[in-house]
Amino acid sequence: MAAVLLMAASTVTAGPAVRADAVVDPAGAIQRQLVPRHGVKIVQHSRMYSFGGWSAVKPVRGVVGFGKGKIVATDLKNPNLALAGTRNICIGKRGYESYVKPNTDDPLPPGKTWVTYDWPPCRLFLKSGHVSLSDPATLRAVLATTTRKRPAGVYDGVRTSLYEGAITFAQLYKANPDMRIGFRSRPTGKYATWKVSWRLWIGRDQLVRRAWSSWREPNDSRDRSAGDDPYYPCVEDLRLSNWGMKVDIQPPPADETVAVEELDD
Repeated sequence: MAAVLLMAASTVTAGPAVRADAVVDPAGAIQRQLVPRHGVKIVQHSRMYSFGGWSAVKPVRGVVGFGKGKIVATDLKNPNLALAGTRNICIGKRGYESYVKPNTDDPLPPGKTWVTYDWPPCRLFLKSGHVSLSDPATLRAVLATTTRKRPAGVYDGVRTSLYEGAITFAQLYKANPDMRIGFRSRPTGKYATWKVSWRLWIGRDQLVRRAWSSWREPNDSRDRSAGDDPYYPCVEDLRLSNWGMKVDIQPPPADETVAVEELDD
């Protein structure tokens, strides 16, 4: 399968681990950023290999808002959904979605431009694939598998160093037992040895300016047809800028919002 060759080419050459944890601590640097009314700007590029080719997906852009030691809100624009894209605001466990171009075949009630929902729950994190930047245990586990470090380019106006390596699903799961793969499966058994190749571009201030990862996502749905591929190669490339920027993400006006439950009635 061509996808296997592509993924193999992206993996990191094995070698002795570099003691990245002894010289750099992006996990701590990120945690120090998580203060109220501040945040970071993101641009996320995602690709998946299926049906004989790589998907053509436009980047998702927006801002991530911080709270007391955690991520509390996101405001993201996704040009790949609906007719012309969507804007999604997540605050805590509540989400709000608006369409860039209204769907005339299934219009919202008069005066309503936002749909609010609490399922699926908002997922508040900073991550590239399964490499979570906002979970200190996961990020430190990833950096502990560093096999190479070298000077790299300038991102967000900051000269960076590139760290790269590979980590197994089992190692990620040990760092974060809530981790799931595929259709909400635990990364155990036959999946435990599957690897995520990763790259992190880290500035002198120890903040991550770019996070790239490549991995195989299991297609473990019980209702998939016998001809479906057993996994999907995936690549995610996350760019981060303006760390510490002022961010105050608020819900849309209540009089412009309708609950998704009301639309189902």
